[in-house]
Amino acid sequence: MLTFENSPIQGTASITEKLVNLPFQKVQHEVTSLDAQPSNEAGGILVLVSGRLLVDEEQRPMSYTQTFQLLPDGQGSYYVFNDIFRLVYAAA
Repeated sequence: MLTFENSPIQGTASITEKLVNLPFQKVQHEVTSLDAQPSNEAGGILVLVSGRLLVDEEQRPMSYTQTFQLLPDGQGSYYVFNDIFRLVYAAA
């Protein structure tokens, strides 16, 4: 499950389609903070990231926050179970 700017999207194919069809070609991420902690007895990890994005040739970065839960896949790796992404707009 992905919530992208208040739009819920579920399933691998739908999430991939959403990400591939975003209206920009190039994105640079700058992580300014990252926090993680165990999320369940199965070995999950809850991650909170905040930072800035530069999109295409834009000169002003946009702030964002992203929270996601990683779950073990049983083969020594993890997969994203939940993901919430939100742009953070300056207060007016």
